[in-house]
Amino acid sequence: MASSLWQIPSVPTSLPGLLTFCIILCICKVKSALFTVVGPDQPITAIMGEEIVLPCHLSPSMSAKNMEVRWFRSEFKNYVHLYRDGKDQFARQLSEYERRTAFWKDGITDGNVSLTILNIRPSDEGQYKCLVDDGIIYEEAVIEVKVAALGSNPIISVEDYQNGGILVMCRSAGWYPEPQVLWRNAQRHHIPSLSERKSQKANGLFETKISAVIKEDSNQNLSCCIRNSLLDREKESAIYISAFFFPSMNPWMVALSVILVVLFSFIILTTYLFRIKEKKNAEIENKNAEIGDLQQALEWRRAVACQEDVTLDPDTAHHELILAEDGKSVRQTDTRQDLPDNPERFDLARCVLGHEGFTSGRHWWEVEVGKGASWAVGVARDSVRRKGLISFSPEEGVWAVWCYTGEYMALTAPDPTPLTLDRAPSRVGVCLDCTLGRVSFLDADTEASIFTFPPASFEGGRIRAWFLVWDGEMKFSRRQ
Repeated sequence: MASSLWQIPSVPTSLPGLLTFCIILCICKVKSALFTVVGPDQPITAIMGEEIVLPCHLSPSMSAKNMEVRWFRSEFKNYVHLYRDGKDQFARQLSEYERRTAFWKDGITDGNVSLTILNIRPSDEGQYKCLVDDGIIYEEAVIEVKVAALGSNPIISVEDYQNGGILVMCRSAGWYPEPQVLWRNAQRHHIPSLSERKSQKANGLFETKISAVIKEDSNQNLSCCIRNSLLDREKESAIYISAFFFPSMNPWMVALSVILVVLFSFIILTTYLFRIKEKKNAEIENKNAEIGDLQQALEWRRAVACQEDVTLDPDTAHHELILAEDGKSVRQTDTRQDLPDNPERFDLARCVLGHEGFTSGRHWWEVEVGKGASWAVGVARDSVRRKGLISFSPEEGVWAVWCYTGEYMALTAPDPTPLTLDRAPSRVGVCLDCTLGRVSFLDADTEASIFTFPPASFEGGRIRAWFLVWDGEMKFSRRQ
């Protein structure tokens, strides 16, 4: 949906004023036909905890680089994201969207003004307005966002004897929007519930509890089904209660059944505690492994006579990246350079590869990333895709760590891994072991571990240094 507004002065009565009014009216009519802002006609669905792209573009296709692009909800001044004067503005950004929005400028010259929202929450549901202002007129489109979340698998528990049968309870949490809950028997027929309660927690997600009474003569085999109608998906758990446990038995049989239930519960509790212990042991092993990886990475650096003399390959650099003549540094510019669109060059992501490639042995180098900038640094296969949108991860042939507005993460698959660092590194050490298929990252100043990727196979191609420059400048740091 799109709309446009402009100011028209009151109609004057004098002849010169009338002529001026007609000229202004004609200009407004011509300008109003220059472009429209287009968004999706149907609501789009976002998954809780994931990211979503709100599509928006100019029609016909034209550059919006020198225009104002404002994403907002109900209030114009307090925005979700603002692009103006060729850069992002955060002064009056809504607090709930801080560090959660990304306005990719790679397609802005083609009229693509889409917005990415990270870590979706229930409160993100509703309408968003994409407004584009060229300084004379403005156009806007309205995008409707629906948020959905699949909760936990239903847990069915036996509660008590009631009304000549056995009371069972089904519990589940983490759903959005409010889910549908029902009991089914073995024939998939609906079973009336005894009680049902749904509550919305502080995080906006729903928790549900539903109970039913199972009689010996019917419905001994039943399931609890919880459905998210927005996603058209459901989760289901089943239970079967033998006739042995029903209250029609002799008192001593009832007592025995209670003992068995208690014993069964004890076994479950013991198993649960044992799994917790195993999980803790696994966490300790992972920490020890991280320490071992750090020690190994430090040994690599000390074992190798000197760090690699790595340079950047200009044939792979994005059109908005400027390389130093010696190939040791790169910086980002808002001006698109007139460079040949060869197959090796990245066309959307502001990336560049190292000129040197490695197929065996151990190697390390250091990169000055600066403080406060947004960047990504690591290694990539020589065969990594260069064209179109790329989801950087080991599955795409990239092993890297990423910093965006002070937040750090490792670009793992299927989802990035958040990193907690004691300090913001100004120099990052990259350790590559082609033989073991391992990539590690260190704070080059403190030698503190940043992250180590699980072992991978590097056979069948070269491994090269890889930069993604969001803003600022990055360069290789030479130290013996």
